Amino acid sequence: MRKVNTVDDKLLIELKDLKVHFAIDEGLLKAVDGVDLNIYEGKTLGLVGESGCGKSVTSQALLRIVPPPGRIEGSILFQKSEGGTEDLAALPMDGQTIRAIRGKEIAMIFQEPMASFSPLYTMGNQIMEAIKLHRTKDEAEARAIAVEMFKKVGISNPEKRLDEYPHEFSGGMRQRVMIAMALSCNPRLLIADEPTTALDVTIQAQVLELMKELQKDLGMGILFITHDLGVVAEMCDEVAVMYLGRIVEKAPVDDIYHNARHPYTQGLLRSIPRIGSNLNEKLASIDGTVPVPLGLPPMCGFHERCDRKIAGLCDRKTPPLVEREPGHLVRCFLYGEEAQEADNE
Repeated sequence: MRKVNTVDDKLLIELKDLKVHFAIDEGLLKAVDGVDLNIYEGKTLGLVGESGCGKSVTSQALLRIVPPPGRIEGSILFQKSEGGTEDLAALPMDGQTIRAIRGKEIAMIFQEPMASFSPLYTMGNQIMEAIKLHRTKDEAEARAIAVEMFKKVGISNPEKRLDEYPHEFSGGMRQRVMIAMALSCNPRLLIADEPTTALDVTIQAQVLELMKELQKDLGMGILFITHDLGVVAEMCDEVAVMYLGRIVEKAPVDDIYHNARHPYTQGLLRSIPRIGSNLNEKLASIDGTVPVPLGLPPMCGFHERCDRKIAGLCDRKTPPLVEREPGHLVRCFLYGEEAQEADNE
C-alpha cells in the first residue's frame, strides 16, 4: 500500500482554480474549468479520463503553450530550485522566464512520437539543441551528454544513432529518444502525455520501468496523463480523475481501485477487461459521450450519463469537491449535504 502525501513531501507545483477557455465563434469553450492539483517531488500524479476531458490542455497550461485563442485564468505556483515561487500562469508565453523554465525545470513527453520530430534534422541535432540551450554551449560536451542519455534510455550504438534521422527509428525508439530529450536537462517536473499509447505492450513495459528508474535517480515529480487505468496502477502514487474540464475524484491510487466513490470512476473501473471473465460476457461501458463544454449551464457534467443522478439537483447545480476520507476527494452530490436535503424533501 502506497503512502498518502504527508507534510514531509516537498510541494513542486500547485494548481489553483486553473481555467483554460477558448473564445470561438460558437461561444466560450471551457476546456479546463477550475482545476486544483498538487504535484510533489519524487511522486507521480496520474491524470485520467476520456478523450476530450481536458487532460492535455491542462499539461499545455503548465508549460504556457496553450494555442490561441486559449486564455489561462487562475494560478500555477511553481517552486523554483533557487527558492521562491513563480506563478507560471502570469508569465508571457514567449518571455525569458518561462523559456528558462520550459525544457529545463519542466519537460514534457508529447503524445505522438511519430510526429514530434523534424524530419530535416538528425536525432542528435534535436536533442543537443535543448542541451545547448539549458546546460552547456560546448558542442562536444553537449554531444557527450546526448550519448549518455541515449544509453540511459536503452538505445544501442548511441554514437552512430545520434547522426541518424527520425525515419530511421521505429515508434518505440522515437519514444525513447523523446524521453531522453525530456530528461536531458534533469527536469524537476516531467509531464508525460500518453507516453506509451503508440507502443506495443513489451516496449510499453520497458518505457514505464525506465521512467520509474529515472525518477528514482533524479527525484523528479511526474504528471502522468493517460486513459489506461492499468498503467496508472503501475506508475502512480495518486490519481486525479478528470471529466468535462473538472476533477471529479482524487485519491491515492489504492483508494481509487478499491474504494472509488464517483459514478464516473466506478464506470471506468468496470470497463476494464478482466482475466478469467466469461467469453460471452459483454464488456461494461458508460453510455453516451463527453459533452462539448460550450455554453453549459450550472450542473454536474456527468448527470446525463449517470444512473444514480438526483433529479432536480444534479441537473441544476455544480457539485463541490468534498473530502470524504483523508486525501480522498470527490465531486458528487451523493456525498454532500444537498443530497440529504433532497431525500428529506
